[in-house]
Parts: sequence; C-alpha cells; structure tokens
Amino acid sequence: MKNNPNQPPTAAEVAAYFQGNEHTDYQARMVRECGQRVKTYPFERVVTNPYLLACHHRFCPNCQRRRAQNWGSALRAVIDEESMPASKTDSRLGPHWVAITLPGVPCAASALRNQLGTLIEHLSIASNHPFWRYNIKTALRLLTLEADQLEDQKPRVTPTFTCIANVSRNLFNAQAEGRLAQQVRRDWVQPANPENWPGVESCVIPTATKRDRDILQRKVSRMIETGYPYPDAPTFLNIAEQMRGVKTMVVHRSQRTPFRPSRISQNDDLRYEREYSVSRIGEDLQESLSGNRGLELLPWHLAK
Repeated sequence: MKNNPNQPPTAAEVAAYFQGNEHTDYQARMVRECGQRVKTYPFERVVTNPYLLACHHRFCPNCQRRRAQNWGSALRAVIDEESMPASKTDSRLGPHWVAITLPGVPCAASALRNQLGTLIEHLSIASNHPFWRYNIKTALRLLTLEADQLEDQKPRVTPTFTCIANVSRNLFNAQAEGRLAQQVRRDWVQPANPENWPGVESCVIPTATKRDRDILQRKVSRMIETGYPYPDAPTFLNIAEQMRGVKTMVVHRSQRTPFRPSRISQNDDLRYEREYSVSRIGEDLQESLSGNRGLELLPWHLAK
C-alpha cells in the first residue's frame, strides 16, 4: 500500500504492486520506465520516437497526471466559452453549471465490473429520459474509486460517478429548490443497507469569474489524478483486472473541439491497455506483433 493515501502514488509505488508476479511483472517495468529512453519492455531498446516515451498504463501516475491536466484544460476551455452570458444585461440567460455525485454500492473488488455495468445501465436509461435529455446541454462524467475494509470483513470498493453539467434554467431552478437531488435519487441505485452510504448529492458550480474557473479546473484535474485507490496488493490487482477497458472520463452531448484530443487520447490508452494486458507486448513497437498492423491505429500516429 502506498504511504500517503491523500497523495498520488509514485511510479515506484505503483510498480511495486505489479512486481514479483509472473503475470504482471512486465507491467511493473512499463510503469517504472515511463518517460525514459532506455526500456526493457517488451525487450531492451533505446526509444527515439517521443511518442513512445510514455508507457500509457492506466495506473501509471505520470500518465494519469497528463490525462488529468488534459481533461481539466479541455473542460476549462468549454466553460470559458459557455460562461459568456448570452445577454450582458440579464445573467439569468447565461450558462448554469452543477455537479451531481452518484455513488455506487460498495462491493467486493471481484464484483466491480458487474457493479459498473449496473451503474452505467442506470445512466444510459436516465440519459434517454426526457427530463435529463432536454435539460442537460453538456456534461463531463468522471469515475473514481474508493476502497475500504470494515473490521473482520473483506476489502470493499465503491465506484462513484461525478457529472459536471451545463444545465437548463429549469434544472438550475430545480437545484435551487432541492428538487434536482430528489429526481436523481428516483433514477439512481439504492443499496439494500443504506447505513454509511453517502447518497446522491448535487450542488451549483460557480463559473462566473476567472477564479471560479481556476478552482474548478484544479478540482477536476485533482479528482482524475487521484481517482484510483491503492489498497493491499491482491485487492489492487483485482481492481486493475476489473477496470480493464473501462472509460473513466466520458463526455455527453458535446461536440466541442477542446474535448476531442482528450477523447482520442483515452481511446489510444484503452487500445494500448487491450494489448499490454493480454499479449504482454503492447503497441509500443513500430509494427505491432499482436496482429494490429495498421500503423494509422497506433497511439503516436494520433497524437498532435
């Protein structure tokens, strides 16, 4: 377990989780050598292509910091654009941003994928409901995980979705009147035992001033950077297996340019994850040895 749970782990701390296991030891080398020119994965070599320096591993703290900065900057660019009031004389016509926190039900690490499937299904159903479809203009959905262990029980994992959304005036009024959280609770999962369950929450996000948007950008970046738990090694490796292929950042109802580079980057990372978690070879070769030989599909050909 990493030393300080309130701080992102170091590359060495993350690598230690994968080290010593014949099935994951190569991932320890990936993380440890991220950013270095001399690499031993998948064989000893010196990297000259700058796009191959990063390891693109889901749990690499260096790559996760880059992702966090990219998504925070993209959201900031959208909010800067949308926070210009439609009418300089009537601020009520301007954009209205809210945050909706949707915790899942605590579950065993081995059941995390099934839990996520249930939560995403609820989100999909809600997104097609007229109440949400016509009142949410743009939304960024973040997934974070927390791990805990009650006395004399096995470790549990709690997934939480946080939606940062630009909403209609009607929905903004509903938030002010306390009706928004009530509607969300009706559409969201309910645990069999609600004791110690945080429940659904919603709040207004100030975006009127540059300082407001600076604070939001830092919070979003921080949330992404620290979004994974680092419990005991067996639980962590179970979480890593359960999270394979899962998107942790998703944009809804927006085609805005600032989000596109980050979305492409995430798709690259997921494609890369499919490679290194199955073949142990990965897409860091000039020509993939796992059968994906279309160079246009490789991550560094999509980077700008």
